[in-house]
Amino acid sequence: MSEKKSTKPKKAATKKAEGKKPTKKTPTEKKTTKVESVVGEKSLVYVDYSATTKDDGVVFDTTMAEVAKESGIFRENDRYDPMLVAIGWNWLLKALEEELIGMKVGDSKTVEVPPEKGAGQRDPKKVKMIAKTKLAKHKTRPVKGEQITFGNERGVITAVLGRQVRVDFNSPLAGRTLVFDVTLRSIITDPDEKLRAVVKRRIPGLPVEDFKFSIAKKSVTIEMPKETRYIQDIQYAEIGIASDALKVFDDAKEVKLVVTFDRPKPVEQNTT
Repeated sequence: MSEKKSTKPKKAATKKAEGKKPTKKTPTEKKTTKVESVVGEKSLVYVDYSATTKDDGVVFDTTMAEVAKESGIFRENDRYDPMLVAIGWNWLLKALEEELIGMKVGDSKTVEVPPEKGAGQRDPKKVKMIAKTKLAKHKTRPVKGEQITFGNERGVITAVLGRQVRVDFNSPLAGRTLVFDVTLRSIITDPDEKLRAVVKRRIPGLPVEDFKFSIAKKSVTIEMPKETRYIQDIQYAEIGIASDALKVFDDAKEVKLVVTFDRPKPVEQNTT
């Protein structure tokens, strides 16, 4: 006589013990870039500014093309874009950089910089008498108001006195209080955006989209397009890029600039 098989369903062997909740697996959280709301002591920012001399209100520098045109100082080959500033590295006057700390994007501020924190006080010893014959050897005209380079110094002829000229080698801004009207345009926090900004600062003539960036551990790698090989004195721009990158990435130990040349495709022979 055969045994009668039970019709009750078998209990699952993998049934979880009572009272224990299943552990829910969560996807790996994606790292997000910390967004800075105010400028700090090591921030990388873009600013616009116009600079005037306090005593006469004359604009002598600006990042904005319209202001340059209105002030009569526009130069066709100059760059008129917000200026990249790494706080703490004196890319601007130190006294002005210090005033940026604590500003928010969109904030504007007027900053007065006294001579001792700007171009310095006037030095009477930098006003010199030079013989016209010496100027002739440098192919310089002895004309009042003429800007000259004499040796390693730049100056302005302030008077023509017989066989000599008086040249002022002081900075044109020496002894003057400078006034900066500055606006904070952006604070850069994304690592790739920092590298794009550094590259644009040094090589403005090529699209930043042509460069590729990677950051691994303490090494920064920038893949340069082959077109950079045709830029005159590119080695100086590369040194600047490496230096800037090390400034804005405190943890980086090295910067690699890489140019890759592919093997050209062989030319097909026409056998007909």
